[in-house]
Amino acid sequence: MNRMMLVAGSLLALTGCAGNVDAPGAGGADDPDEIETAPGPLRAGDVIAYAAETSHPYAGGWKQAITSPGATFVRVHFNDFSLAKGDYVTVSSPDGAQSFRYEDRGPNGDGDVWTFAIDGETAIVELHSSTGGGHGFSIADIGHGTLAIAPDPVTSGEATPHSVSLERRPGGGTPDIVCATEGRENIACHEELDGQQRPVARLSFVRDGGMYLCTGWLIAGSNDNTLITNNHCISTQAETASLEARFGYQNTTCSGPVAAGVSVRGGSLLKTNSRTRSRSRGGLDYTLITLLAPNDFEETWGELIPTTETPSLGAHINFIQHPGGRPKQVGYWRDAEHTLRCQIDARNQTYSGTVVGSQIGYSCDSEGGSSGSPIIDAGTGLVVGLHHLANVGWFTCRNGGTEMSAICADAGALLDCSP
Repeated sequence: MNRMMLVAGSLLALTGCAGNVDAPGAGGADDPDEIETAPGPLRAGDVIAYAAETSHPYAGGWKQAITSPGATFVRVHFNDFSLAKGDYVTVSSPDGAQSFRYEDRGPNGDGDVWTFAIDGETAIVELHSSTGGGHGFSIADIGHGTLAIAPDPVTSGEATPHSVSLERRPGGGTPDIVCATEGRENIACHEELDGQQRPVARLSFVRDGGMYLCTGWLIAGSNDNTLITNNHCISTQAETASLEARFGYQNTTCSGPVAAGVSVRGGSLLKTNSRTRSRSRGGLDYTLITLLAPNDFEETWGELIPTTETPSLGAHINFIQHPGGRPKQVGYWRDAEHTLRCQIDARNQTYSGTVVGSQIGYSCDSEGGSSGSPIIDAGTGLVVGLHHLANVGWFTCRNGGTEMSAICADAGALLDCSP
C-alpha cells in the first residue's frame, strides 16, 4: 500500500466513521488491503497546574473558587485528602445546580481524588467542618475542559455540521466522520430500546496529562457493577480511579431537554487486553472494571448480555453511543433517507494488529467518543461486538468492532455470556 493511501486513511481521526449503503460482501470479507483508523479516546481537555491547600491540620472550614478561564468544564484533583470523621468537602457549580460530596480519604480510600466534572470555568470547593482536626488536602492540578460537551439541540432528521456529503478519498478515508446524511438519532426517540440503552454510560477519565471521553456499558459478569470499554480508552488502575461514568445523560424525550444523569466512580481494574497483538497476547482491545456504585445499581440501570455466537451477515444492529461526549444516541440508519438499517457487513475479520478472525465490520455512524460502545443484535438484544475501529473497509467508510465471542473466551469466568 502506498504512502498516499496511508495518509488519506489517517485523516479520519479517533473512532468515527459513517454508515454506507453497501450490501455485505461475499462471505462477509473485507478487502485485504483495508485501512482502519488508529483508535484513540476523544481528548476533551488538559491537566494544568494549580496550587491551593488547606492548613495541615485544618482548624475549621475552608472555601475557594477554582477558576480556569475559558474552560468548558473543570475537574479538581485532590492530593493527600484526609478529613476528620463527620467532615466533608463539596465541589459545586457557582449556582449550586451541580454538587458532589467527598469525605474521609476519598472514594478510593487512598487520598487521591479526581472530582466529577463541573460544567463551566469555575468550581467552588468548600470544606465543611465545625471543629477541624483533620489533615485536609492539597490541590496540585485541575482538569481544564477544552471540548464543548454541552447538549446538542439538533434532533434526528435535521442537518448537522457533520451531515454534509463528503468526497471519499483513497482507502476510504474522509476528512470528517459521516459520509452521508446523519443516521444517528437521540436514544429517547426509540422507547423500544430502553432496556438496551440504560446500561450505556459516557466515560470521562484522566490519562497522559489530558482529559478524555469514551463510551462504556454495564455487562453481565461475576462481579457486581462490571463495566466494559476499550483498552485504548482505559488500561490502568490510575485511569480507572479517575473515571466518572455518567448514566442517563440523554434527552428526556425525542426532542426534549437533556437529563443530567447520574455519575459513579471507577473502582478496580479487573482485566485488560491491548489494542494490538504482540506474540500471543492482546489484540482484542477491551478492559473490564468495577464501578463504586450501590449494590442495587444494576437493578436501576440494568446490564447487557454478550453472546458467544458469531453474528449473521446482514443482521440489523443498534449502535448505542455517546458521540463526541454528547447526550446518548443510537446508530440506527445507514442511508440518507433513513430507510435502511445499520447492519453487519463482515465477520471473522482480521484488522491491523487484531487477533486473527476476531473482528466484525458494520455500516453505522460513529465519532470520537463512541469507542467502547456495544454493538447489539437488534433481533436478539444480545451484544455481538465492542466498537473500537473506524474506516476498516476499502471505500466503504465502515466501522469495526471486536466480536464478543472472542472477548467472552478471553475473559472467562469474569463474564456471563449467552451461548
